[in-house]
Amino acid sequence: MTTLGPAAWLLLPVATGNAVRLRGAYVEAVQARAEYAERSREEEARHRVAEERMRIARELHDVVAHHLALANAQAGTAAHLSRTHPDQVHRILTELAGTTSAALRETKATVGLLRQRDDPDAPLAPSPGIDRLDELTAAFEAAGLPVRVDIAGTPRPLSPGVDLTAYRIVQEALTNVTKHAAARTAYVRLGYATDHLTITVTDDGTSTATEEPGQGFGLIGMRERARSMGGALRAGHRVEGGFEVTTRLPLYPIAPDPEERTP
Repeated sequence: MTTLGPAAWLLLPVATGNAVRLRGAYVEAVQARAEYAERSREEEARHRVAEERMRIARELHDVVAHHLALANAQAGTAAHLSRTHPDQVHRILTELAGTTSAALRETKATVGLLRQRDDPDAPLAPSPGIDRLDELTAAFEAAGLPVRVDIAGTPRPLSPGVDLTAYRIVQEALTNVTKHAAARTAYVRLGYATDHLTITVTDDGTSTATEEPGQGFGLIGMRERARSMGGALRAGHRVEGGFEVTTRLPLYPIAPDPEERTP
């Protein structure tokens, strides 16, 4: 039988202590990783909730602002025609009833998202797209704002997200023209390229808004929508007069840079 020397007996407590410390460090590392994973899950959950709230807020703003602006313009037109062309008032009031009905329908659908437990990234219902652009521009024309639409390039199929984003941006841009500009005509141009869609909305009016370009909730929402699809949006006054909103959306959207996400 081998007998341990005095040096081994001296080193044994040191080795045992090191083993205990290493095991303690290992347990602490495992606990730290578990706590980090739990914090990451909680932060991700909070982030998803914040994103969903932002998405619903954008939808509510666009739906309410658009329909209220139209209803206000239609009511004003009806009041004017009642004195000059009373025979046309019935048509305007019928269109006004359609506007308020659409507002109630879309608001109900959007608020209904708050009760859903499904995938928060699912498209909103109803989900309008560029195929309803004629219907949208007709509503503005009925409210007194003629809209001219020009299409360049070959129309391409759009993903549901890009399609909804394109529609909402045109809708909000035209709504802003109705609310903030004394415009005679608005112009919408859709430019289709191989991998992107460029949307330009301009008017020939004079802005009456008090905020600087980019500060209104409508413009902020449009920028957020474009960014969520991997696109970009510019807005500002034109040298020749009027206002212009230009959006570039990829036909095959990519996820935005996490650093560019709105908190």
